[in-house]
Amino acid sequence: MHRLRYSYHMQLNFAEPAHDHQFKLRCFPSSDERQQIFDEHIEIYPRHYSVEQADSFGNRCIYGAARQEHERFSVDVEGTAEICGNVLKACGNIGVFRYATGLTGAGENIRRLHAMLGLGDMSGYSKAVRMMRGLYEAFEYVPGVTGVNTTAEEAVTLGRGVCQDYAHILLALCRLERIPCRYVAGMIPGEGATHAWTEIYDEGVWRMLDPTHNRECDGTYIKISSGRDAQDCAINQGVFTGGGRQTQDIKVIVHEM
Repeated sequence: MHRLRYSYHMQLNFAEPAHDHQFKLRCFPSSDERQQIFDEHIEIYPRHYSVEQADSFGNRCIYGAARQEHERFSVDVEGTAEICGNVLKACGNIGVFRYATGLTGAGENIRRLHAMLGLGDMSGYSKAVRMMRGLYEAFEYVPGVTGVNTTAEEAVTLGRGVCQDYAHILLALCRLERIPCRYVAGMIPGEGATHAWTEIYDEGVWRMLDPTHNRECDGTYIKISSGRDAQDCAINQGVFTGGGRQTQDIKVIVHEM
């Protein structure tokens, strides 16, 4: 078992005062049979009211509003996570995770990579591991060349990207094989921001793979949310009046206790 202390900070800075700000935050780890969350503390500034409820994928969300004028909006989350293993019992609708989304559709270049991997008669999970290895060899981690709306096909064509792109490409490859798979947002030690990896359905459980680091996830991975792709795991969504130009700062710290 691993015991981890984590903190997540996000701040949105406005060039001009904003008001009537309605927000949806998805940056809160949940307790389940794999991870237990303790000593959690959440601060949101500013907020007129808020309510916590799960989204359609079971992720913890806080919905709220900040009516007054403000030049910054921030959320701070800290807590302790006790984690064992990399397997999570599967429940609910698995079929929705078999099919491509707008961000994980397979174009010519993903299909070419898929054809080169020689998957043969492997089991679904073994195929996913082989695809992860092939992706790691074919793709280069380079920040700043892709964005939140970059598709898996666009990233493969560039040959470069970040953890979101690695996860989307592996999802696209697995979905060509009709293997149920999920995008995961979370935190790991040594990262300055949130990290992304994948969960692969295998005989009644979700198994976790990190294509960015070409490895199976272990007990140092704190899961925040999962969905069909990154859009289902967006950390901060909202609408507001005013504000002008915005900049965002994110800082994640995770260390083993």
